[in-house]
Amino acid sequence: MIYLVEITAAIDAAGTTEVFRYSSQNFTTGPSDTPPNAYYDARIVNPASISRNMFSNGTTSGASRVGYGAVELSNVDGGLDYLLPYSFDGRSLVIKIGTEGAAFSTFTTILNGTMEQVEFTFAKATILVRDKLAILDKPLQTTLYAGNNSLPAGVEGVADIAKKPKPLLFGQVFNIQPIMVNSSKLIYQINDGAIAAIGNVYDRGVALVFEADVATNALLQATAPSAGKYRTCLAEGFIRLTTVPSGLITCDATQGAAAGNRTVAQILKAIALKGGVSAGDIVAGDVTALDTLNSAVVGVWLESTETSINVMDQIAISIGAYYGFDATGLFGMGRFDAPTGAANIEIYAGNILSIEHNRTNDTDKGIAAYRVKVNYQKNYTVQYSDLAGAVADDRRNVLAQPSLTASSEDTAIKNQYSLAVEITRDALLITQASAATEAARVLALYKARRDLYTVRIALDLSETLPDLVNVANLTLNRFGLNGGKLFKIIGIESDYSTNRATLTLWG
Repeated sequence: MIYLVEITAAIDAAGTTEVFRYSSQNFTTGPSDTPPNAYYDARIVNPASISRNMFSNGTTSGASRVGYGAVELSNVDGGLDYLLPYSFDGRSLVIKIGTEGAAFSTFTTILNGTMEQVEFTFAKATILVRDKLAILDKPLQTTLYAGNNSLPAGVEGVADIAKKPKPLLFGQVFNIQPIMVNSSKLIYQINDGAIAAIGNVYDRGVALVFEADVATNALLQATAPSAGKYRTCLAEGFIRLTTVPSGLITCDATQGAAAGNRTVAQILKAIALKGGVSAGDIVAGDVTALDTLNSAVVGVWLESTETSINVMDQIAISIGAYYGFDATGLFGMGRFDAPTGAANIEIYAGNILSIEHNRTNDTDKGIAAYRVKVNYQKNYTVQYSDLAGAVADDRRNVLAQPSLTASSEDTAIKNQYSLAVEITRDALLITQASAATEAARVLALYKARRDLYTVRIALDLSETLPDLVNVANLTLNRFGLNGGKLFKIIGIESDYSTNRATLTLWG
């Protein structure tokens, strides 16, 4: 087998890029290949050692993980020293594998990722590899307030908010504190872009009266609302009051033209695009499939420099979703459910090098759950006091809570698992019905006994290689696996220098 590595580097201050090609043995593409007549220098010592996990160790939800690893190239002769001044961070890295003598077009991509820098010694150059999820591990909002209002005009604020990120809204949210961007004209910003609706604007918890919507922020600046009322500029995400508020200003707001634009799948897609993922790399079928599984409305509002990954994690866990790049560099998503259907890979005594049974880390000590609580309808501004006397008691109670809660339980689980646990998830769902549905789904998933295996296998490079979220059928005359059992692959450590992989299996 022949390994090929293609790395892209910025070679000057202007950001001019060049592709450098290396192989495990000398290789040149054919004249009709793409690229034609490209030479791959035989310098690969270790084609790749890559570690990728869906979530943190042994878990099936929570924060997503950027895969990492290394490619080692021989530099004994100093022939790679010329790479030292180049920049590789965030650039493309592609690893392919094929059979000696085969056409370049038959080579299979085993990783389409990105890099940090390259480390050098007298003997080798080590490329620090990251999977493409690293693209999203940076601030989602890069547009900052200029802070240069020439009052009474302007919507860029003054020195107090200069260089702070402009707010972002996805979906539907409740009781946020819009950003004051013009103190002279009492203009506030809700979103760095268009919004669909303002549910209500509140002063100390009391709803103000809506007057009119205008097309531009220039028109909003030009005409003040009538006394005691407010105006909006939905097209640019602003509101304007007419009198200085007596207390804290909050509002409910919605982004997305219709409910179908406010689902987990659609918001994950929107954030991925804003975060730098190419539209052509997003698997459209995955977006549609996730919407089919759960089309409940969610929402998130940001006023800080959170990374795209952190924001997407908050959205995804609302319905037990996952997202990320596969080994070929395509961005997909789905819902984490118990393994079903046909297996993508068969694991059996003939290809198992070692196996360990571990406890899962989804619950305390890996014990089954008897109750699941899902927090929903996040209250972005918890208000215990400083509410107007006109605020009704039931609204006071809601405003004093960070969220509402729906739950599902099965106390019969304690008959078998006396220490059965309770799971609590913070979701960005907006209705009790959708939260209750998710609580019941999560309970069904985790009230059952689950197993976690770490299995080291020999890779068959002539077959489709295992990837995250694939289903594996594990058959062994131990651990009650005689008849085979389906598992989800939630972690992979691949060592292509030895053609071995360690899989973390959950099921």
